[in-house]
Amino acid sequence: MHDIEIAVIGAGVAGASTARHLATAGHEVVVFERFEVGHKRGSSGGTSRVFRFSYEDPAFVAMAMDALTMWRELETESLETLIVTTGGLDIGGDIGGHVRALKEHGAEFAVLDGPEVATRWPRVSLGGDTGILFQPDAGIALADRAIAAFIKGATAAGCELRENTEVRELGVDGSAAVVTTSGGTYRARTAVVTAGAWARDLLEQVEIDLPVRVTRETVAHFGLQDEYSVPVLVEWTDPPTYALASPGIGIKVGVHHSGPVADPDEPGEVDPALVERMSEWVTRRYTDVDPEPVLAETCLYTNTEDERFILERHGPIVVGSACSGHAFKFGPLTGKRLADIAVQ
Repeated sequence: MHDIEIAVIGAGVAGASTARHLATAGHEVVVFERFEVGHKRGSSGGTSRVFRFSYEDPAFVAMAMDALTMWRELETESLETLIVTTGGLDIGGDIGGHVRALKEHGAEFAVLDGPEVATRWPRVSLGGDTGILFQPDAGIALADRAIAAFIKGATAAGCELRENTEVRELGVDGSAAVVTTSGGTYRARTAVVTAGAWARDLLEQVEIDLPVRVTRETVAHFGLQDEYSVPVLVEWTDPPTYALASPGIGIKVGVHHSGPVADPDEPGEVDPALVERMSEWVTRRYTDVDPEPVLAETCLYTNTEDERFILERHGPIVVGSACSGHAFKFGPLTGKRLADIAVQ
């Protein structure tokens, strides 16, 4: 039995960020990652994720604005570009809630029509649509670089990283957490569970019911030259369709919350019907994109009913389920909040 101060279980964006905040504050931290940092079997892998301020909920707008400041600080620390600003467009549905939320926090925006969009971005085809919301701070988070920057900051501050180390059992012994891994057993003052799609089963072992549903989502990447010349695009259909830059390829397209319930231990299978739907959509919305996908792949969503995050403490166990397919952008802020909870 090894005694440690804080165990972090899972090194996706939430866990990596939490570890960095804790380690740089002087705490003893050990991170357990069942695969390798940056793997693509969970929710944080790959090269890019949407960054945006545009939400109907003012709380998320404020969180995104705070997170951007923290991303820029991490860029300065790591000497890496982590957020690429392209601007973002929201079309379809009622953008009134987004406008009100952005106004509440003083975020910059404009409301455009299709011809104005065509003038600014000739490669984006929105026809005669009106009521198109433009928010200039949107763009992408370079996901693989971001995870690496968090881990680099954590380990430089003394955090121990244990890759390919599965946490097989989680328990509570008095005021301590007991973490049994494939490489040994650890007694921790606090265990932060940021294990994504695997968190629910782990937390059941300590009688914590995590109200989430795991789904496997399909995304496709399409060839487009100069990928950063087009803004993030979210079309609020039901379910929403979105597009963002895919570095080195063009654009990545997804249909939000369209995947089936999944077992995270099973290999992912691309949904060909969804890929066909994405190909049709990308052909309508862009003037010179190649409709044949360069790459199609899957990722996991760990969904709460209202898409909010679960960041809470249960004795020596801290739950960090920052999820529902829209959490990456908040990574630095989520990690700070979990770190604060962990040392309470």
